[in-house]
Amino acid sequence: MLLIIVGGVFLKLNYDSSLKKPNSNNSEKILFEIKSGESVDNILSDLIDKGLLKESYKYYTKIYLKLNNLGPKLQAGIYELPLNLNIIEIVQTLQNGKNQDVWVTIPEGLRKDEIAEILEEELKESNNSKFSKEAFLNLTTDSTYISTLGLVEGISDLEGFLFPDKYAFPVDSTAEAVIAKMIINFKSRIGEYTYQDIVIASIVEREGFNSTDRPIIAGIIIKRFNEGWLLQTDATLLYPVKDWKHTITAEDKNDDNPYNTYKKIGLPPTPICNPGSESIKAVQNYTESEYYYYIHDNDGNPHYARNLEEHNSNVLKYLR
Repeated sequence: MLLIIVGGVFLKLNYDSSLKKPNSNNSEKILFEIKSGESVDNILSDLIDKGLLKESYKYYTKIYLKLNNLGPKLQAGIYELPLNLNIIEIVQTLQNGKNQDVWVTIPEGLRKDEIAEILEEELKESNNSKFSKEAFLNLTTDSTYISTLGLVEGISDLEGFLFPDKYAFPVDSTAEAVIAKMIINFKSRIGEYTYQDIVIASIVEREGFNSTDRPIIAGIIIKRFNEGWLLQTDATLLYPVKDWKHTITAEDKNDDNPYNTYKKIGLPPTPICNPGSESIKAVQNYTESEYYYYIHDNDGNPHYARNLEEHNSNVLKYLR
């Protein structure tokens, strides 16, 4: 009896996890057709053949359709599906043959101008004539509009709050509707926060590589900030340049702008990108350490240092 109970619990947890796990990390879109009268088994097999559904998820998809009586609601039509949808998102989309939403994936760590470019490109491909990146960017600094979004007081720029995620936008979405949906998602996913959390998280997003190093880097940045040190983070230098691949020069480090943390003590005036939940949680639950410095080698491995001497040694050893 105990084995049956344990097995049942395991299957339930695996089922719940499988429903929400993306099919892949690839946001490429694939054309997919459901023909009139096509069976659920054929639809699922076609999804697998197209790479839109993993073979191992077919059983759970059938259970999900059966439990929710959604099989009869799958509609004939030609769909444009990203490879990174989960089971729930696939089924949701396949119920809208005539009124399909546009799936758009916003990666973590992009500036608002980069997000605006992606949105305009994706929505215009679906013949959206109501969205423009200019209107989108204007709204991100419109204090009257921002005050209606229910964010913490004092925000004058939505940089940092355009939450990176997968979104299904109606084809006629306006810039205002797109931003509203992203902000609602931010508030739902993040919960309580301070503006300082988001500013630091935006730096951690660009400076960290994974869930292991981000809490440590967040702790180092917070410690330097609290003790009145210059943060000296390269990512903040790149924000005014609007090019994450720009090679940082001595001139960049001497430039007198508010995002130059090599010259200005404290945090930059706004977030430098739009961080994901992992980076925000890393800041809210940062790791205390004895370190004040960090670098990543050419393979992305972090190396920490307690003082400038150790830091310079790491630079010589791993970056020269």
